[in-house]
Amino acid sequence: MTVSPQAYHPAQKILHWVVVLGILAQWSLNEPIVRVIEAMQTGGTPVDGDMTMALVHVSIGSAIFLSVLARLVLRMRHGVPDHALGTPEMQAQIATWMHRALYATLIAMVITGGMTWNGVAPLGDLHFYFNILLFALALAHAAAALFNQFVRKDGTLRRMM
Repeated sequence: MTVSPQAYHPAQKILHWVVVLGILAQWSLNEPIVRVIEAMQTGGTPVDGDMTMALVHVSIGSAIFLSVLARLVLRMRHGVPDHALGTPEMQAQIATWMHRALYATLIAMVITGGMTWNGVAPLGDLHFYFNILLFALALAHAAAALFNQFVRKDGTLRRMM
């Protein structure tokens, strides 16, 4: 029997918020990279400043990817705390699958974005659809954390602070 830790490892908390901030930054840097990709695919020249912002987008995406990989390694090494006491089994299962979906979507976004950026395959449309999925998952994840913290009052949000 494996014993779950009582709290998240400090590095897990830090990397969680690095990913959150990275995602927020990526959403604000979307337009320049779209214009650069379109220019690259049509043989055009990117508008001044767009290439710089596209490179920032790629850099942040790489940082998100490394953070997600590090989080997965930390999950394997240190585990994660059990769901809060009193969490209904169905809610616990949904939370588990939500986390898996978030990780998978983040990795899929990096793969599709990287393949598009490097000209391996034009997966920009798929990258965009993963972006919509990520937004929905992140919104549901945040709503669940707030619900658990303020309605159920189980300390879920506080555990990641």
